[in-house]
Amino acid sequence: MKIKKPFIFVFKLYVKFYLYDVNTRMIVGISKDLYELLKNLDEVDYVKIPNNLENEVNKLLKYDIFSETNYDYEIKYHQSEYIEDILKNSMKTITLQVTQNCNLRCKYCVYSGSYENRVHSNKRMSFETAQKAIDFLHKHSSLSAAISVGFYGGEPLLEMELLKKCVDYAKKIFDGKDLSFTITTNATLLTEEVMDFFVVNNFYVTISFDGPQKIQDKNRVMADGKQGSFNVVMKNVEYFLKKYPDFTEHISFNAVLDPTNDFNCSNEFFMNYESLKKNNARGVLISTEGLKNDLKQDESFKIAYSYEMFKNFLWSCGKLDDVGSKLTIAYIEQVEQMVGKRTIGLEKNKKYSHPGGPCLIGVHKFFVNADGYFYPCERVDESIECTRIGNLDDGLDIEKIKMLLNIGKLTENECKKCWAFQFCTQCLRSAVDGDHLSKNKRLSKCNSSRYTAEQSLKDYIVLKECGSTFGKRIKGE
Repeated sequence: MKIKKPFIFVFKLYVKFYLYDVNTRMIVGISKDLYELLKNLDEVDYVKIPNNLENEVNKLLKYDIFSETNYDYEIKYHQSEYIEDILKNSMKTITLQVTQNCNLRCKYCVYSGSYENRVHSNKRMSFETAQKAIDFLHKHSSLSAAISVGFYGGEPLLEMELLKKCVDYAKKIFDGKDLSFTITTNATLLTEEVMDFFVVNNFYVTISFDGPQKIQDKNRVMADGKQGSFNVVMKNVEYFLKKYPDFTEHISFNAVLDPTNDFNCSNEFFMNYESLKKNNARGVLISTEGLKNDLKQDESFKIAYSYEMFKNFLWSCGKLDDVGSKLTIAYIEQVEQMVGKRTIGLEKNKKYSHPGGPCLIGVHKFFVNADGYFYPCERVDESIECTRIGNLDDGLDIEKIKMLLNIGKLTENECKKCWAFQFCTQCLRSAVDGDHLSKNKRLSKCNSSRYTAEQSLKDYIVLKECGSTFGKRIKGE
């Protein structure tokens, strides 16, 4: 018996063996003998199946596993064909960079000077620019019932008067819509007046806060570069939560995890500190994209992080009553989204497909900087032209947007032959190299993406086999 070389990925998980079939997106357990046969297929066109494996292979063939691969399709983002219509009528969100200035000088901030190109400046958004941006969203969101207007910096509370004008204006022109506001703040300027303003106007507040004093003050220092920010942030946060206990679900914390710190210390703080333990908190590792100097991870950090992740796995499977760490829970949601919710079934005669990664511009993210230029999101480097997708005077550059959404075309041949196609986590930022998009830069990230995909597959299997309810438990259902 012979079969054409299949488009698969085989892997070992402890003492068991599995196969991921790219064409059907099915994950199946296989025998050790079949695993050994299939694990090295680089140089063959056909696989000869020995007699003792024919029954196993025939069972898989009944489910279209090992189907012939069709590479005759176009790499194209699934909604790029309709993106002009989407952006004309169905935009949902906008994030305004109200200032590039900040009253802190966090050592890992993308504007700190530790990263290429991006630095703090005194540039601020005028109300005229903000008004035009909100008008732009209004004009392009006629079919959207829910609208979100976000404020970003620098530190947006440095421009509190501008925020007030923007909120008043948005409430007028979006009358009848489900309107909400978001803000990311360091909370050092969180006065009682600001708190009242947030509550009255349906804000969702993300507070950048890393943990206990020795961790917060290590990186999040005041503009003088010397004084820590913990005391003032803690005082403001505790007052906010005490004054408005029913607003707790609107307040979350984003902790930047420095791998040279004590993870247990940060985790204990957000899990058990009386004032904060009811609030959502997410941890994100310091971004190394564009970082000038290498960041070395402390082994004890890795061990502690992994242990709390293990406890989250147990909790997700009903083996523990309480979550191990709020700072790592997002990973289980990611596994569910990436692997658990994948579409299963053979796609015959598909005309186009695109690797995972890019967000839908204008629906998931849309960023307007202080000068009125448009970008896909707040995470891109707004100092370079290749990620700029328009401006308030000229509108959207639809062709540029299509090109960025279809970033997979840059590596089309490699993407089509990659087993981790559907699980790819690379957005357009992975291809940015200086002031242009680079095929080689994107390809340099592929091993990391494949590693993430493999770990997600393995973790999904472990969670599924141990009875995880995934997001249902996280959401309290």
